[in-house]
Amino acid sequence: MSGSAHTPTKPHRTTRGLRLAVGVFLAIATALGIVWGIERWQSWPLRQGETALAAGDPARAEAFAGFYLEGHPADPRGLSLQARALVALGRGQEAVAIYEEIGAASADDVHAWAAAYLLTESWSRASHLLEQFLRMQPENADATYELATCTARLGQLKQAIEIAERYTEISGMTAQGSLLQAIFHQDLGDSASAAAAYERVLELSPDAADLQLPPHDILLQYGNTLLDQGDAAAAMAQFQRSIAVAPTGEAFFRLGRAAAQLGDQEAACEAWEQAVAIQPTSVSPREALAEAALGNGDIPAAQEWLAPLTNVAGERAETAYLFQRIAASQDDQEAFARWKAIADTARERQQRERLIEQFVIAAPTNPWAMAVRAHRFAAAGNWQQAGDLLEGLPSSFDEEPFVQDLQAAVEAQGPLPSLDAVPVNEP
Repeated sequence: MSGSAHTPTKPHRTTRGLRLAVGVFLAIATALGIVWGIERWQSWPLRQGETALAAGDPARAEAFAGFYLEGHPADPRGLSLQARALVALGRGQEAVAIYEEIGAASADDVHAWAAAYLLTESWSRASHLLEQFLRMQPENADATYELATCTARLGQLKQAIEIAERYTEISGMTAQGSLLQAIFHQDLGDSASAAAAYERVLELSPDAADLQLPPHDILLQYGNTLLDQGDAAAAMAQFQRSIAVAPTGEAFFRLGRAAAQLGDQEAACEAWEQAVAIQPTSVSPREALAEAALGNGDIPAAQEWLAPLTNVAGERAETAYLFQRIAASQDDQEAFARWKAIADTARERQQRERLIEQFVIAAPTNPWAMAVRAHRFAAAGNWQQAGDLLEGLPSSFDEEPFVQDLQAAVEAQGPLPSLDAVPVNEP
C-alpha cells in the first residue's frame, strides 16, 4: 500500500508541557500573591500613618510609624514617616537624627528635613536643603517663604528681599509678602523702602490682622520707619493706633519721641512716663525723662529717673553721659571725671559695635562678617549654627587668632573671645 510520508505528532507530550508551564506560572503567581498580601498586611500601619499625616494628625501618624518600626526597625519607609510626623509635631532634633541616618528618598523628605533644621535653628543646613527642594518644585510657596526667612537669619538681607518678592508673586499673598519685605528692608536700614512696604500691607489689610506679626507690632514698626525718615506727624498716628490695639512701653516711648520732634515736650514726657509705668526697668524712656528734667534744671527729678540705671551706665554711653551732666550741674568734679571716663569708654565701644554692624550688613558674605555672625550665634547658644558658619570660612582664615579662639570656644561651648580682635576698617 502506498501513501505520502509524514512526521507523526505527539499531542500528549505537547499537552503535558503546556500543563506544566501553566502550573509553574500559577505557582509563581500564587507565591507572588501571597508575598504581596503579606507585605500589604504588614505595611498597613504605614498606610494608616500616611493617611493620618495627610489629614493633619501627626501624633496619630507618629504612633503608627512607631508601631510599624517595632517589627521593622530599619525600614526607611517607616523612619521617613516617623521623621515627617516628628517635624509636624515640632520635634526637630529627633527628626534631624533620623534624616541624618537615612537621608531623603523623596522631595517631601527633602522639605521635611529642611523644616527639621529650621526647628533647630540650623539655618545654613536648612538653606541648602530648601534650595535643593525648590529646584524640584520651584513654585512651592511655603518653601520659598521658609528660604526667605532662613536667608535673612544668615544676614543676607538683599537676597532675602529678592526671595520675599518671589514669594509674593507665586503665593498671591500680597499682604504677607509685603510684610516680609518690610521687615527685611527695615533690618537692612532702608527705612524708605520699609515704609513703602508697610504702607502696601495696610492698604491690603487696614487692621493689620491675620499676618505674621501682631497688629500692634506692625503698626509700631511702620511708625518707626516713618519716624526714621523725619515724618513725626505720620509716625505719631501709627504709634497711637498701635497703643489703641495693645499699649506697650515701646510704643509709648516712640510716641514720646514723635511728640518731642513736633515740639510738644509736655506730651512727650507724658508718653515717656506711661512707658515707664508699663515697663519700670526700661532704659530709653528713663533717659528721655532725665534729659527733660535736666533741661528744666530739675536735678532731683533727673536723679530719680536715672537711679535704677546705675549698672546700665557702665555699658551705655547715653546713660553715663547723663550722670556726667548731673555731676557737672552739682559742681562735683570727682564724679564728673569718673562718669566722663565711663562715658568715653562706653562711647568708643558702642562706636566700634556700630561699625561692625554696618560692615556685617553691607558685606554679609565677607569672611570676617561670617565670623562675627558665628560669634553672635554662639553667644545666643546656637553652637551648631556657629560651627557651620566657621566651617564655611576660607582656609586662609585658619591662622587668624580670633577665628582660632572662636573655633576653640565653639567646640568647647565655652567663653567666647572678644570682638576687639575683629578689624572694622578693612575687609
